[in-house]
Amino acid sequence: MNCVIDIKSLALGTHSQEFKVGKEFFESFGGGDVVGADLDVKVDVTKSSGWIKVDCNITGEVIVECDRCLAELRLPIDISAPFTVKFSSVSMEDEDVEYGDDVIVLGPSEGELDMSQTIYDYVLTSIPLKKVHTDGECDPLMLEKMKDLDIVTPIVTIR
Repeated sequence: MNCVIDIKSLALGTHSQEFKVGKEFFESFGGGDVVGADLDVKVDVTKSSGWIKVDCNITGEVIVECDRCLAELRLPIDISAPFTVKFSSVSMEDEDVEYGDDVIVLGPSEGELDMSQTIYDYVLTSIPLKKVHTDGECDPLMLEKMKDLDIVTPIVTIR
């Protein structure tokens, strides 16, 4: 999946790009919790001299496994992720320079902004730690098998 914006060729001003993100996108990162997806990504890029403002909006749904019954669980996704891209020869690891979490630093000669990692990170961090169907929606066959095997699903509270 190619979620790359050619920022060098953009004129000053605001430009929009759209991407479709599906199962293959998450498979390219090793899958993780996401077993399916149907996401629309809209990126508005406002280019100025020396910096770029990016507004990334991700909407749709991802499919994960229910932690209780292992059946597919569809989760809605609605993410707004604004950030800034700055051009600098000083790396992010330089201890004398402090950038916020909402800043991506590119070298002065870099001409592309690859949105793939950003999209992946925002989607994965929006998935709840506990992924379960609402009461009554779990696979009844699986729940019955768990009951027959005397398996109790633990409830863990994190404080």
